[in-house]
Amino acid sequence: MIDSRGTVDRDDAIAVRPLDDGWELMVYVADVASGVALGSAADQEAFRRRESAYGGWRGTAKMLPRPVEDRLTLAEDRPCATMRVRLDVTSDGIVRHTDVARAAMSGAMAVHHQEVAAATRDPEHPLHSGLREAAALSEVLLARRRDQGALALYDLLSGWATDEDGAVVRLAAFERNIGYKVVQECMIAANTALAAWAAERDLPVLFRNHSAARVSPPRSELLEDLDLAFADGSPARLEALQQRTLMTMKAAEYAPYMGGHWGLNLPGYVHATSPLRRYADLVVQRIIFSHLDNSASPYGEDELSSVAGALNDGARADRQAQQESFKSSAHTRARRAAAAAAADYSALDSKAFHAVLKRGCKDNIAGPSLVEETGRRAAAQQLTSLELQLVLLVADGTGWEVARTACLAAIAAAPETAISVLSVHAQVNDLPLPRFADGSTGQAPHTVFSAQASWTAADGEVRGSTRSASAKKAARHQAAVSLLARLAELPDPSKDLAEPAPEALTATRGPAPTVTDVRSPLSMLNEYAQIRVISGLEYSVTGEGPDHLPTFTCTAHAVCEGRSLAGESSAASKAAAKTAAADSLLAQVHEVRASTNADTSVNSGSQR
Repeated sequence: MIDSRGTVDRDDAIAVRPLDDGWELMVYVADVASGVALGSAADQEAFRRRESAYGGWRGTAKMLPRPVEDRLTLAEDRPCATMRVRLDVTSDGIVRHTDVARAAMSGAMAVHHQEVAAATRDPEHPLHSGLREAAALSEVLLARRRDQGALALYDLLSGWATDEDGAVVRLAAFERNIGYKVVQECMIAANTALAAWAAERDLPVLFRNHSAARVSPPRSELLEDLDLAFADGSPARLEALQQRTLMTMKAAEYAPYMGGHWGLNLPGYVHATSPLRRYADLVVQRIIFSHLDNSASPYGEDELSSVAGALNDGARADRQAQQESFKSSAHTRARRAAAAAAADYSALDSKAFHAVLKRGCKDNIAGPSLVEETGRRAAAQQLTSLELQLVLLVADGTGWEVARTACLAAIAAAPETAISVLSVHAQVNDLPLPRFADGSTGQAPHTVFSAQASWTAADGEVRGSTRSASAKKAARHQAAVSLLARLAELPDPSKDLAEPAPEALTATRGPAPTVTDVRSPLSMLNEYAQIRVISGLEYSVTGEGPDHLPTFTCTAHAVCEGRSLAGESSAASKAAAKTAAADSLLAQVHEVRASTNADTSVNSGSQR
């Protein structure tokens, strides 16, 4: 039973046993349905509260009364009634079989998250072998989810992860270890399997449905952005991505039908492993037990829809109340701080600075200290997409000019940010997303892509300049920078990253990789290395400067046609420096190949 220290409401326990070609995963869920009768006083109170709260703006409030919780929680010292979910999992993470049954659980041990990490390293710990298997299984389950397109990542060292909806979240200190990953992956596997189990039996339960907003980027782009942000590790970049995922994904909701889960990229999902803490899980457990007992469901179709609607309405009301609670107390402080002429904002954390900047931009309060700090944070790539949108497209007046110029320069240095800023602007103003007119010339590997971004505004269409690059995504990034500059009425810092493809070039040495719409310079170089167009591909990165204003320099090396090539670039983040260095190296590879092929054509003509 893995949970935080001092937990008294234990919903679930796991047991993992290795098989010849995989694992047996047993998830034991506390039998709450048998102890809380539908319509009882405890049930009505649980329905009203919907879920337990542990601190934060709501304070601490349990869903069930403490005596009921003590009676039904899983415990070490007594047999416990449970719903047992048994999964037969292959060595590559595929669930072959799911079995659901009532079961008595005994002999369980309670461990906290940090203890799990220690136990996996200590052969003398009584749970060592089981937790080692659970840790191995969690890695396989995560890899399988990633392969299926789930927005799933963990960086336990820095404390960032994605939740089940794909939103980037900050982990509490006690969760930054393998114990957290084991619990997350095993519970997601059990809830996924239970959704499929219910669907196979045509059993209406409360499904957890999730969808993306219209302004959400394509899944492939969001996955790539997640990979880059987690690899870079920059807190500012991760916080920006956190804000972006929260803005571009709708809140998951309950429904008596299977509507799919976008974040997990699954056809169906349920909440069923926390019936002590979440009312939806209690409802699902009651329905599953009625099916196992060959009795009618305790919920009719209309009643189940009514429960789902009430839970969704309550969640929406909570989100609104939380926002209003934060706004009312922060508004006055932020407005006062934005107008300060001689304040020091450098020590403010990202959340506090965002509140001040937001109020300054919306009320057009260009305090000199605020403008100066905004420019400094922009140059250090420490502003989120929403903050860049506020400065460039909301703030007005000459007082903001220095900060606005710095923000656009920062976007030009990390051009992938431009599309995010435009998406945020569309989201907060309920506008359509910008459109891209794409084109290409030449044959692979000398294809040059072009893109022009445009936006339909109330007073007509706004267009940026057409920009070119050796990858479609890079061309779109530069086109987005150009459109953003036009919207902000600032000089355009975008640029062309590739020359037009040689028209006469038709022969190539060696097979060329297939050009796809989503390749970056990094992936193109990797493909070239795989088909031996280049060899010795490697990257080296160095950093310098203070922690709050670092500069990373990346050098990309490779050998092409016997020539040693190197592309170098500097940026405020490792990922941006590496991408730019790769783009520089890729251009040199194309030049060498074009020169070699041209020489080959001339020699062939002379021989003829």
